[in-house]
Amino acid sequence: MTALDAVRTVDHHDSAERDAWTCAFDPAEPGAWGMHRHDQHQLVWTAVGSARAEAGGRSWVLPPSRALFVPGGTPHDVALRPPAALHCLYVWPRACGLPWTRPTVLAVSGLLRELLLSLGQGGGEGPVGGPTLALVLHEVAGAVVADDGLVLPADARAAAVAARLLADPGDDTPLADWAARLRVGESTLRRAFVTGTGLTFTEWRSCARLQTALPLLERGLPVAAVAGRVGYGSVHGFGTAFRRRYGTSPGAWRT
Repeated sequence: MTALDAVRTVDHHDSAERDAWTCAFDPAEPGAWGMHRHDQHQLVWTAVGSARAEAGGRSWVLPPSRALFVPGGTPHDVALRPPAALHCLYVWPRACGLPWTRPTVLAVSGLLRELLLSLGQGGGEGPVGGPTLALVLHEVAGAVVADDGLVLPADARAAAVAARLLADPGDDTPLADWAARLRVGESTLRRAFVTGTGLTFTEWRSCARLQTALPLLERGLPVAAVAGRVGYGSVHGFGTAFRRRYGTSPGAWRT
């Protein structure tokens, strides 16, 4: 059995009878259902709060300005920090002309936001009709953002460290201490990050911190407060790293 075979397949009730539907989750829903897959494509978006999505061996933090398109059959999971208003759109490939075969990040326009909110009114699940679906997919098609996400290490020991840092990116524990806790050589753990992600441990942790900063900035927190919360000792260092990663300053992102 391969790792992909071990991922559970979810069969949505009555899904074969409709081309597309949305689901608005309860604000108290924490998510983190475990890695799973289904035959339908999925659009993941939060109207309030943020989501951390894992798909295709990569991780993204999604504030309300961004959504993630997950192609059907792709193993994925979504974790939330309640209260977070999660909205998901499910579409059968037969009704979706989008060509993407890997997870794709999207900028959520004002129109797309209003469409997804209207579809999720009343909570729970609801079908999406042909004309509305066509309009949603039209908005989605032109909204691609250049963000390949954060590669997750395949090595089990490095993956354990990565999971802890995703949960608390401000953790300053040195690599040597992580290695001691895991009873593995520091050089072995260092190689596992580089080999599995293409980034050094320090670079990977920096990217995890910058991802976590996105929803905090959108909430209007001061840049200095965000920098400290995600583990940066100086606003200047945070701003430099943020511009290098996202091509704009933290202040410009917030506005």
